[in-house]
Amino acid sequence: MGNELKSPYRLYKRGNTYHAYYSFYVQGQRIQLRETCHTNDIEQAKAFADNRIIQIKNQASAEPRYTLDEAFGRYHAEKGQYQSRPKQCLSRLLKLKSDLGVTYLDEINETSINHFITLNRQHLSNSTINRYLFLISAVLTTAREEWDIKTSKIKPSKFKLKEPAENIMYLSGGDVLQKIIDRAAPHLKPIIITAVYTGLREGNLLKLKWDNVDFKNQTINVKVKDKTKLGGKFHSVPMADIVINTLKALPKVSDYVFTYHDKPIGSIRSAWLNIFYKRKDGEFSKELKDKDLPYIKFHGLRHTAATWILKATGNLKVTKEILGHSDISTTLKYAHVLDAQKRDAINQLAQSLHK
Repeated sequence: MGNELKSPYRLYKRGNTYHAYYSFYVQGQRIQLRETCHTNDIEQAKAFADNRIIQIKNQASAEPRYTLDEAFGRYHAEKGQYQSRPKQCLSRLLKLKSDLGVTYLDEINETSINHFITLNRQHLSNSTINRYLFLISAVLTTAREEWDIKTSKIKPSKFKLKEPAENIMYLSGGDVLQKIIDRAAPHLKPIIITAVYTGLREGNLLKLKWDNVDFKNQTINVKVKDKTKLGGKFHSVPMADIVINTLKALPKVSDYVFTYHDKPIGSIRSAWLNIFYKRKDGEFSKELKDKDLPYIKFHGLRHTAATWILKATGNLKVTKEILGHSDISTTLKYAHVLDAQKRDAINQLAQSLHK
């Protein structure tokens, strides 16, 4: 009976209406609540209570359903905040939440992804939209493989838009690099030197701690992105003498290597732009300070490192290992350097044979 000692509920009256007090366990969690049965008939009250227990157990044992807000928030807390650009990751998650047009993670499907692409195609480049698609894929994969949450089997990568061939910008020689270093703010100079002689990304540099620098073995050890390994992989980069001397000259005022006024540097954007552009009304204009020093993105220093290493060694595998590429196809972007060397070698051979 409903009000026996071992029953999961107990019936009692308030006025003429029956109420139920529930107390039982579902998957190890105790459920306790009181509510009205909406009747003054004992049999109807028992039937109501029995049905409510079935309903409560079904709800409690059902697989959790994540809203975009919950899923994106958890992803950023567990992964996004540790990426090289955590603020960018957060802003992209917020935009996806706004533009996908759905509430729950399991509602992400072909329609919602096409809606996002259509909504943003006029003002975002194809490559930027593709970065959003990769982020959706990362969240869905994490939900399935780590949180044990069911999602749709949609593959955002199949919506990838065609991107133009990458225009790899790099410094032509040491004289251009020296001009950049000479014009850089004092706190930016050591970052530039370390970047161009290690190939490390901006995010890795700004997060670099003294614990990551091994002067004894002359290496810098950081965690870098890797599609094949969850959370990235550890990567060791050899330090040239110029990097060793540059870092040893820095004061250890923080756990972080690169600081400004004794605090970790959060952004170098303004300091980097200041090397190349004039200011107008407190903002950077498009007018160069020196027409012989065209603007190059800071990431161009990584391209410079790859190009110079490949040119010096002629070895794609060595370049791949130093840059930390997970796939040799990424390193092949710099094969134009080898092509140029091959042409020079053929030209030299032809000239020697026709003397």
